Amino acid sequence: MLTIGTTYSKPELAAMIGNGSVESIKRKLTRYNVVFRITGRGEKANFEILDIQNPFKLFCILELKCGANTDFQKLRNLYFYFFNDEEFCAMPDEVKEQRMMEKGVPVSRQTIANYIQKLVNQEWVYKDSNNYIYYFAYKNTQRIATRAEYSKAWKEYWKNKEQGMDSMEAIIYMRATYGGVARKQAVPEPNAIYLNKIAELNNYIQLSFENEIGD
Repeated sequence: MLTIGTTYSKPELAAMIGNGSVESIKRKLTRYNVVFRITGRGEKANFEILDIQNPFKLFCILELKCGANTDFQKLRNLYFYFFNDEEFCAMPDEVKEQRMMEKGVPVSRQTIANYIQKLVNQEWVYKDSNNYIYYFAYKNTQRIATRAEYSKAWKEYWKNKEQGMDSMEAIIYMRATYGGVARKQAVPEPNAIYLNKIAELNNYIQLSFENEIGD
């Protein structure tokens, strides 16, 4: 993360935000809402960081490899609930989508999956543990279930198929009996190694909300 008041050499900054010419670095910093001053030229150029107008955005670009065209307000809103509401974090993406809509900050489940995957890619959270949440889903309705109920629904599905039902009939029976199709999803778990990074991200999320309220 860049620091206000610090001067970075051209090679140092290129390593942080991607190799490129001085002009390329200038364009990137401007796109990242960073105010800076340059002294020197070419490889000997130095960049003094005067202001970082959106620390959350810059942190996500540098640490989570988000593109500059990311909808950072949606990203911030999702991460706020993801890291601060344990129940929300454990919910399936379909339920997260519904909860975000109810809160008046809609984010599609595809976008939710993409944003959480960025955390997985950097190994800040794991999704390959044996900790699952079980639920029944039909259209925009989801119901949390136990593992036993989930297993029972699928046992009945296969039994019904053995007795002559086709796949669609067996699914319709499951929906009628349980209110949806039985599904499971791995619960993301924080990587203890990166708890400091997650805490830093949370600080920038809070600062972003404070700045928004202040405006």
